[in-house]
Amino acid sequence: MKAKRTGMKTVSWTDARGFERRSLLPEDEPDELVRLGVPQDPPDLAGLDWDVIQRELHNELVRRGLFTFDDVQRAQNGLTGAIRATLGKHLVALYRRGRREK
Repeated sequence: MKAKRTGMKTVSWTDARGFERRSLLPEDEPDELVRLGVPQDPPDLAGLDWDVIQRELHNELVRRGLFTFDDVQRAQNGLTGAIRATLGKHLVALYRRGRREK
C-alpha cells in the first residue's frame, strides 16, 4: 500500500532569541512541530563582515556629505542611498553564496 502524500504548509514562528522564522511542514503535521520543519529563512546575517560594512558605510556618508542631522534632512534620499549602496551589495553576495552552497 502506498503512503498518502500530503502537501506542505508554511508556518511562521518566533524563536527564543526573538528572530522571526518560517518553516515548511507537511499539511497533516501539527504546527507544534515547526522547529522540525524545513527552514525557509534568509541567509544567516552572521556571515556578514560588519567591520567592513561599518567602514564602507562611514566612507559613503562622508562622500555624500552627511555629517549632521541637517545634512540628512537636506539630502532627501541620501541616508537611504548610502545604506543601500553599502549594505545591499553585501546582502546580495550573502544570498549568492547560499545559492551556490545548495
